[in-house]
Amino acid sequence: MTAQLSPPTVRPADDWRFPKATEHRLTNGMRVLAYHCPGQFVIAASLLFEVSLEVERRDKEGVAALVARCLTQGAAGRSAEEFADALALCGADLGASASHDGFSVHLSTPVPHLSVALRLMADAVTAPAFDRFEFEHEKQLRLQEIEQAGAYPQHVAGEQLNAAFFADSRSARPIGGWTETVEAIERNDVATFARDHLQPVTATMIIAGDFGTVDPIAEVGQAFQDWRHVGRPAPPREPVETAVSPQVVLVDWPQSPQSTLRIAGRAVTRDDQRWQAMFVANHAVGGSFSSRINSVLREQKGVTYGASSALETSRRAGVFNVSTAVRADATVEAVRDIVEILTAATGTLTDDEIATSVRAATESAALGFERAEAVVTRVEMLLSQGLPPDHVDYNLARLRAVTTEAANTAYADVLRADQLTVVVVGTADELRKPLGTWGYAAVREVSPELR
Repeated sequence: MTAQLSPPTVRPADDWRFPKATEHRLTNGMRVLAYHCPGQFVIAASLLFEVSLEVERRDKEGVAALVARCLTQGAAGRSAEEFADALALCGADLGASASHDGFSVHLSTPVPHLSVALRLMADAVTAPAFDRFEFEHEKQLRLQEIEQAGAYPQHVAGEQLNAAFFADSRSARPIGGWTETVEAIERNDVATFARDHLQPVTATMIIAGDFGTVDPIAEVGQAFQDWRHVGRPAPPREPVETAVSPQVVLVDWPQSPQSTLRIAGRAVTRDDQRWQAMFVANHAVGGSFSSRINSVLREQKGVTYGASSALETSRRAGVFNVSTAVRADATVEAVRDIVEILTAATGTLTDDEIATSVRAATESAALGFERAEAVVTRVEMLLSQGLPPDHVDYNLARLRAVTTEAANTAYADVLRADQLTVVVVGTADELRKPLGTWGYAAVREVSPELR
């Protein structure tokens, strides 16, 4: 047996390109984007509607999420059970979801059953049953989910962070609504939302897979061409307010052996020219296992299993978000360390850190789009955030061009370490005084049952 003493040569990454779309618009106004992905014999499709959660009434927030839950529970004269059987017969999976930037219906099906599956998708969108029993069942499930989520400090920390950071914007409140708003939703509210906002003129069908034996444009056209519904025009999107002053929010979680931390600051959206440089800078500061934040909190001090930061974006807001859970007795030290790391990072990112971050962001990009579903998901995200479907290639080119100077400039320009929102979920009696002594901002205590 021969041992190889030197590692194999790794050739440079291929100049990969995102699949190109075939675009078509049906006579009813619905846009179709089709992506041929050879070898992907399970078709993925998403019907994205240009509608934000701001169309919901404040006292009935969560109605869009209930529409998503009920949409596939019977349609076109079929009961929920009959509709589920029809999907099962063609090996299809159908679901829907609401987000702050859009409403989408998702489908996956084997290539041979595409025609039938698309017609079932069209039935769910154009002729949903909204059966009263199914509506009440989904409503009760959502109420139970809200109650159960309150038992998890990670969930509570996220809700409290949004509430503090986004002020009175819709983004400050859960997509699925609070207990009080969900309880107020009636079946007619769900039917009215679907009638007013799910319409072909605001819809884009994104479909990807191996189209060697089928014509996706023709199949979508046959399934949806007769849909002529015109609903209520969506109102203009309002600006999203975000916090600009430092905040410390303490959520009491008595006798907790660890504290859950969320720290957020204003960032940029994906259409900002600084986004790529800021993305690379974040990778070095907190976006990877070897980042500065994780190296200090996990490797050096051993107070957490892991700490990371991320750039979270929507169409109108960007957020720099640090998340971790630390030993209870190290809570204030960890929070202080994070803020100090973020402060010290200004102007100090090195050539090695940036080169590593650029490689991580670009050289494995193709692996993220091996499946048709990943292609559809990315295009859906881009469109919901107001970006063109070919943004992936543009983004990769700009990521490859990020220099150390550009990353340092973007980080210094975007992140304000003295204007962060800090949320701590832990034992208040033990944390109240040391957090106040830290002096970053006045400590505001809130109840876990934020309503």
